[in-house]
Amino acid sequence: MALSVRSVLITGASRGLGLEFVKQILAQPSAPEVIIAACRDPTSAINLQDIAKSHSCVKVVKLDVQKDEDIESAYKETAGLVGDRGLNILVNNAGVNDKADGGGIYKATRERMQRHFDVNVSGPLAITQKFLPLIKMAAEQKSSKDLNSQAAVIMISSTMGSQTLTFNHGQGTSLHYKCSKTAITMATILLARELREAGIYVAALHPGWVQTDMGGPNAAVVKEDSVAGCLKVISAASEETSGKLINWEGQVLPY
Repeated sequence: MALSVRSVLITGASRGLGLEFVKQILAQPSAPEVIIAACRDPTSAINLQDIAKSHSCVKVVKLDVQKDEDIESAYKETAGLVGDRGLNILVNNAGVNDKADGGGIYKATRERMQRHFDVNVSGPLAITQKFLPLIKMAAEQKSSKDLNSQAAVIMISSTMGSQTLTFNHGQGTSLHYKCSKTAITMATILLARELREAGIYVAALHPGWVQTDMGGPNAAVVKEDSVAGCLKVISAASEETSGKLINWEGQVLPY
């Protein structure tokens, strides 16, 4: 199933999964008219800028998810790009997993915990809240209130945020990261319930353990396969998976 929408916004689009999302969305049979690739520092996003130069539909927008002024300016720029037809899909992909000094209680600090929650939880929620009027516009263009990818918010989460899977099978600690991913998955459940009447699909998507800067070279999945699977999941958005934690292969996971 191919993704077929007019507009998409991806945060954290300068590298890793975010950049791969841009590449693969461009390669869809019916590429969106507007692909908004948001990143913290557009001037240093060389690969992303090269794509934008050769594809006029790709618009690079400055967006540091920790800065409210960036969220405000990115919203205004996006509103100008999508017009009154709104924003179809928001992919909250930007995230952080600081593994430099270990992740257990003996290495935990208030600063590290707050940074993970700011980037992985507060940031996506602030962006969703700000961009919601544009997503509602897209929802209003649909012929019915059925949930699908024509109006959707996707939170990139992780099985590491699943309490059930962590309790039964989890290894290591990653305290800061796991707690933040648990929180954004809970937020997904609540948003899905709240936005259902507006016809907006909301889901938490686990992309797998991917070979990126965050996942490391020993990860089990290459980013090309991960994103291809994620796009299939998004394309198949429906009532049955709204508010759920889903992996890149389309399986609904326990929370």
